[in-house]
Amino acid sequence: MGDGARWSLEDDWEWQVQCARANDAWVRSTAASWVPPVEEKLVLAARATALCQWYPSTSHNYLRFSDGPPPWAPSGRDDVRYLPGCISFAKEGVDGSAVFRVWSGHLLHSPDPVLVLATPDAVVAVEALVEVLTTDS
Repeated sequence: MGDGARWSLEDDWEWQVQCARANDAWVRSTAASWVPPVEEKLVLAARATALCQWYPSTSHNYLRFSDGPPPWAPSGRDDVRYLPGCISFAKEGVDGSAVFRVWSGHLLHSPDPVLVLATPDAVVAVEALVEVLTTDS
């Protein structure tokens, strides 16, 4: 992580990829999980797009972005602004496969977010989120 005192955007992306990889490994070892092991694939797909300009974070089963390092990171801020859109994922396919849902708005906040797209493809979901965030930001 940088010089130990500052948390850069690149540091955050690297950390997010490592966390996603670890989360996927844990999910693979837990047959009862409702979360599919697709987080690393989703994070890497997002990193390869215009989303790389924002700070990524995952929580449970969704990926969202902010304009600065989150409060828990070194050099983190309490005043970060979370962007009005995210991607959630769960085992919702008829065969238990992953379904990615793209949302406009903030999950678990009022007004309720709007479902933009449901797809089994992480790259398609990321492309749709880029569209949501460049239209709404």
